[in-house]
Amino acid sequence: MESPESWFHRRATNYVEAQILFHLNQAGVLQALRRRGPCTAAEVAQTLDLDPAVTDALLDYVFGIDDLLDRNDAGQYSLSAFGERVLARYSDGGSDIESSSINMFDVRVGAYGPVWQKLGGMLKGELRHGVDFHREGRFAENGVTKIAHHFVGAICEAIDRLGVGAALEVGTTTGLLGQLSERRPSLALYGLDKNRRALDVTKEALHLAPCDIRLFHADFLSVSDWAESINGDRPGLIFSLHFHEILAHGVDRLAAALRVLRQRLPGWVVLALEQPRFPQSERSSLPETLWLYGQSNILIHHLIGNGRILSREDWVSLGNLAGCEKVTDTPCDYLGYRAFAFYL
Repeated sequence: MESPESWFHRRATNYVEAQILFHLNQAGVLQALRRRGPCTAAEVAQTLDLDPAVTDALLDYVFGIDDLLDRNDAGQYSLSAFGERVLARYSDGGSDIESSSINMFDVRVGAYGPVWQKLGGMLKGELRHGVDFHREGRFAENGVTKIAHHFVGAICEAIDRLGVGAALEVGTTTGLLGQLSERRPSLALYGLDKNRRALDVTKEALHLAPCDIRLFHADFLSVSDWAESINGDRPGLIFSLHFHEILAHGVDRLAAALRVLRQRLPGWVVLALEQPRFPQSERSSLPETLWLYGQSNILIHHLIGNGRILSREDWVSLGNLAGCEKVTDTPCDYLGYRAFAFYL
């Protein structure tokens, strides 16, 4: 059993190192080490226009407490074999090291950094997220984009199995619409987002891969504002990685929207790609990484009230509450996510 002293210092070290690695990555240091190999802290600092003393202190610390870096007798740093594996695991999957993007605590340190800084005020009821301060959403968006490609297969499988002729994504910054336009070019594709900037980002990304996709600036819950613009002559699929955020308005609101959709787009299927909440009774049987990820997912959404993470049973119950003809759920083979299908 770990001693109290070990417990204390390990957690303090993890807290500090996560922030250091986030900022080293944002400054391009990890990418530089990955690209050019052994170099001194001063050489890295000169290449990236960084403060050499600070760069040296941070690299020296990471080398001293972790296995990510190697340092030779000349004082040159490089990624260790383990460090190479870590960066490969948390890169965006691009084959070009020069252009690949690395996710190094982007969401939990980058996006939620302002939340942790204001946590004391939140705890005392003196500060409210969304009113007195905001998370750094750009880092959260990047995080979603980096995991989204894991779900292309599940979405394509649903499209083929259902034989649909159209697909609409709710929350468009995932990059999934562009990937679907390449994999299923005969589909009529739509994108829906209530954030104008998100739509602008999507439009810019789609220009890189010419495709015919209609985008709508609307709130999914306000079905009457957008459903009439969808061609409902043939069955289609509505999918999203963001239904847990829509649930911030309550289960009843989402169920009501699904009931309206049953009238407007009968025969369509709504696909919620979600990591359900794991019951406490399964903790000992789940991989530790999966359990920890799930608990963090609950915290970052419930703490600031921008989403609700439901259990597997509750997602199925939501579809039944909406009066869907059928509700199914299947595994996505990624971090415990499941595809909940609500047949309208």
